Amino acid sequence: MKKLFGLIFVLAAFNLVAQNKYEFFVDLNKVSSDLIQVELKTPEIKEDVIIYNMPKIVPGTYHIYDFGQYAMDFEAFDKQGNAMSVNRLDQNRWEISNASQLDKISYWVEDTWDAEVSELVFEPAGTNFEKDLNIVMNNHGLFGYFDGMKRVPYEVHVTHPEGFYGSTGLSDIVSNGNTDTYKTDNYMDLVDSPIMYNEPDTTFIKVGDTDVLISVYSRNKAASSEELAKDIKEILELQKDYLGGKLPVDKYAFIIYLYAGQSGSGGSGALEHSYSSFYYLPEMPSEQLSGFVVDVAAHEFFHIVTPLNIHSKEIGDFDYINPKMSRHLWMYEGVTEYFAGHVQVYGGMQSPEEYLDVVESKMNGANGFKDDLPFTEMSLECLDEHKSQYANVYQKGALIGMCLDILLREKTDGKIGVKDMMNKLSQAYGKEVSFTDDQLFDKIAELTVPETREFFKRYVEGKEELPFGEYLAKVGVNYQKDAVVKEISLGSVMLSFNPETGRLFVADMGNADEFGKALGYKTNDELVAINGEVLNITKVQEQMANYRKNTKPGDKVEVEVARREGDGFKNKTLKAKAVLVEKNKKFLVEFNPDATPEQLKLRKAWLGRE
Repeated sequence: MKKLFGLIFVLAAFNLVAQNKYEFFVDLNKVSSDLIQVELKTPEIKEDVIIYNMPKIVPGTYHIYDFGQYAMDFEAFDKQGNAMSVNRLDQNRWEISNASQLDKISYWVEDTWDAEVSELVFEPAGTNFEKDLNIVMNNHGLFGYFDGMKRVPYEVHVTHPEGFYGSTGLSDIVSNGNTDTYKTDNYMDLVDSPIMYNEPDTTFIKVGDTDVLISVYSRNKAASSEELAKDIKEILELQKDYLGGKLPVDKYAFIIYLYAGQSGSGGSGALEHSYSSFYYLPEMPSEQLSGFVVDVAAHEFFHIVTPLNIHSKEIGDFDYINPKMSRHLWMYEGVTEYFAGHVQVYGGMQSPEEYLDVVESKMNGANGFKDDLPFTEMSLECLDEHKSQYANVYQKGALIGMCLDILLREKTDGKIGVKDMMNKLSQAYGKEVSFTDDQLFDKIAELTVPETREFFKRYVEGKEELPFGEYLAKVGVNYQKDAVVKEISLGSVMLSFNPETGRLFVADMGNADEFGKALGYKTNDELVAINGEVLNITKVQEQMANYRKNTKPGDKVEVEVARREGDGFKNKTLKAKAVLVEKNKKFLVEFNPDATPEQLKLRKAWLGRE
C-alpha cells in the first residue's frame, strides 16, 4: 500500500508540474503590416498582482533596446474569458490585477528591423516579419515572463506557411503538419535560441560528434548554404582540434540572413548564443562572403566555451529589466576574439607572418580607446559611463588574451596556454554553475600558475599598459612603438568596400603617396587585379602582403581598376614603377631573425610552429 500510495503521489505531482508552464502560440500565416499576434496560455499564478516583463536588454548585446516598446494592444483574460485590468508600468512591463484568475494574454508585436524608432536594434538581435518570405524570431522580441517565474518551462507553438522550415539550435522540437512546438526548460534557454523561418536553404555537416546546421536566407540567391558549409566546416574542424578534439555541444546552428542594399541599423555582423549564432551580412557571392563568415564564425562559435560553460552569476541568472554587468568582458569577448584569430595560425589556415599583422591591427585598434581605464571597470559600466569604450573588448581584450597565453606558456614550459586555462574553468564550473564575479582571478591563479594573479592586478584590474615588448620578446618577436619603415607601397590611398560588386574601392586620395599619384588613381576606382592576379576579397590581405613581399623597387606594377563611366564601369590598367615609401607605424611587430633556441621553443608552443 505504501508503494502504491507513493506512486499515486508521484503521478499527481508530475501532472501538476506538467501543467505549470508557459504555452505561447503564434501564426506566421497571419502577419499583417509587419505585426504578429502573440497569445499565451499562462502558467498557474498564485499572486493577486503579477507583472509581465519583456526584456530591456539581453545577454550578448551590451545595449539597452527596450524590446517591450514593440508590443501593443496588450490584453489579459480570466478563466471565464472576461477581460482583466492591465496597467502598463513602462515600456517593458505590464501589471495585471486579480492575477490568480489569469488564464490568457494576447498582444501584437512589431518587427524591429524597419520600425520607426530613434535607434534601430542591431539586426542580429532583432526580429523580421516579411510575410511569406522570411521570419526572424529572436525570441526576446516576442515572448516575456512573469516576475519570479523565469525558470518555469516554456512551450512555443509556431504555425508556419506551407514549405517553410524553422532553423534553430534547439533540439526539443515536435512537428505536427505546419505547426512546430519548441520546448525549453526556462526563459533563459528560450531567449538563447533564435529561430528563422523561410523556404529552406540548409546544409547539415558533422564535426566530431556534433551536428551542425548551416541555414541561409538570400532573397536574390547570392550565396548558398552548401557553398558556405565547406569553409565553415574547415574552421570548425580546427576549432574542434583546438579545444581538445571534442566540441561541448551536440547540435549547433549557423543562421545566416543575407540582406540586399543597405543595412537598416548601419551595421552588419552576428550575435552569439550557446547553441547557435545569427548572422546579418550583405548579399555577395559565396567566394567573396566566405572569408567574412569564417572570421565572424570563428569568434561566435567559440562562445560555446564562454559564456556557455564559464559565466558569472550576473550572466547565469541574467536580470532582463535591471541588468548587472560582470567585470569579465576581457574573457567573454576578449579571450573569445583572441581564440578566433589564434586558432587560424595554430591550425595552419594562416601563416605566422599574417598572424602578426592581426596582432598589429589589434594594437592599432586599441590605440583609439582609453588605455588607462581598468578593463574590469569598463566592463562593469559598459552600459552607461563607459559605453563608448565597449568595442575595445575586440581589440585590447584580444591582446590581454595573447599576453596571458604567452605568460602561461612561459611559466609551464609551454605545456599550458589560455585554451587549457579555459578548459580547466569549464571543468570547475560548467553550464549550470556560475562563478562569483570577484573571485575569478583567484580561481584562475589556483588552477594555473600564481603569476597570473599579479598579471590581472596590474593589467586588467589596474591601469598599467600591457607589456607588449617584454612579453613578445619571450617568443622571439620584436616590438617597436612609433617606428619609421620603408616598404613597397600600393599608393597609401584609403580603401573601402562595395558590397554590391564585392570589390575594394578608393574612398579617399587625401593621403596618397608618390606611388599612388604616379599610378593615377581616382576616387571610386574599384580594384580588380594587381599584376594580373585578380583580387579576392576573402584573401585580399594575403594578396597585398604577398605583393609587398615579392615586389622590389623599380619593378613595373600594373593595377587594373574598374572606373565608373555613366551607369557602369570600364576597366583600366594603371602603371608605375614600384618605389620604397617611408611610412610611420604606430606599432611594429615582426619576428626576430636572431631568436634564441629558448625563444623559438616557446614560440612553437604558442603558435604551433617556429
